[in-house]
Amino acid sequence: MSVMRKTILALLVCFAVPSMVATVAAAPSMSGSTGMIRIPSADILQPGHFSTGYYNWQEHGSAVAAAGLSSDLEISAAVPWKEGRTGAWTVNAKYNLNQEALLIPAVSIGIEDIDGRDRRSVYGVLSKALPYGLRINIGAGTGRFEGMFGAIEKVLNPTSLRKASSGFPVTSIIVEMDGYKMNYGARLNLARGLRLDGGWLGRDEKVYLGLTYTN
Repeated sequence: MSVMRKTILALLVCFAVPSMVATVAAAPSMSGSTGMIRIPSADILQPGHFSTGYYNWQEHGSAVAAAGLSSDLEISAAVPWKEGRTGAWTVNAKYNLNQEALLIPAVSIGIEDIDGRDRRSVYGVLSKALPYGLRINIGAGTGRFEGMFGAIEKVLNPTSLRKASSGFPVTSIIVEMDGYKMNYGARLNLARGLRLDGGWLGRDEKVYLGLTYTN
């Protein structure tokens, strides 16, 4: 086998295999858009698929929902509350410009709080799976993002590496910079489409918990 063929094979093993087996399925962020903790990713829900969930951090909460309208377009919404009172609900849209490929990241643009009830934010973001169960998300935006934002996700026990008798759910660790503060979290895949999130919000200095479902 030539050196060139060996190099190509090594690239396929390093990039393609982790992308297929190590990434935890997408889930809604606190803003409603598919993403990490508070930032969106470049992933979008496909037609016929939806997500719903609820996040809580002490006296605060947020009910979220998202749906894929086409192969390129996702809409979502979030309804916040504080101390028992409902706040201004927001509607978001995200459009995928490029789907992820072997060596090419997924790229999407989006807008949160379309009608400006709280703080309208426009952004662009790219996402890419890397070797060893890693996935990066890097973007920039206006409004609440205050410039650059990003996150690194690490799958600790991908399905392909777990022992059949383990019984412990597939878990990923998330380290995120939301444009203002650092957030840290864990995402557990409890059952098909059902995920439990928990961690620390730097901006609020509070522990959060969330339960989401994606069909």
